[in-house]
Amino acid sequence: MKAQKYSKEGKLLSEIELPAALFESKYSSGAIYDAIKAENANLRSGNHHTKTRSEVSGGGKKPWSQKGTGRARQGSIRAPHWVGGGTVHGPRKRDYSYNVSPKVKRRAVLSVLNKKAQDAVIKVVEDLDPKEFSTKAFATLFSNIGLKNTGVIGFLVGGENDFLKKSVRNIPTVKYINSKRIAVRDILYNRNLVITEGALGEILKHYGEGK
Repeated sequence: MKAQKYSKEGKLLSEIELPAALFESKYSSGAIYDAIKAENANLRSGNHHTKTRSEVSGGGKKPWSQKGTGRARQGSIRAPHWVGGGTVHGPRKRDYSYNVSPKVKRRAVLSVLNKKAQDAVIKVVEDLDPKEFSTKAFATLFSNIGLKNTGVIGFLVGGENDFLKKSVRNIPTVKYINSKRIAVRDILYNRNLVITEGALGEILKHYGEGK
């Protein structure tokens, strides 16, 4: 598979062959489903919580005597059928997170990359190493590449770069992605995927065939 390669300024340089170790693997919708499901679960806070009758305050004394009042016997005003009482079988704090196996994660990443390559929405750019913050410079870069007003852009870079990250965060259509911490959600949910040469090397190192 091939992709267009651009300079740091967004000038088309050539058409390059994408690494076969990444872009000639089998597509697996099941792996993508499993990876996305796990990532969505890991984003859940799980902080919903209702109090049982042992956790609500009050109720240390019987509301009235057991016998002689003519009313039904009651043991505590914190019982579930009282207003302000405890909740029965309500939601409790819990951890929803779980991990998929490295094999499934790798298959999911490669499947998404292959689909993007087949759809011809992958662009490769030279490594960027800005020395100052400039949102305008990166807006111009994406515009020169031809991605202005084309929807969400996944911007896959090789590692953390504060200047780069803070320069693109004010562009609402750009999603900054660190190649060392790839989430399948990030590379899937976009219209175009821009990958730096360094990021391509990192992906090949961690997800290439034979790993």
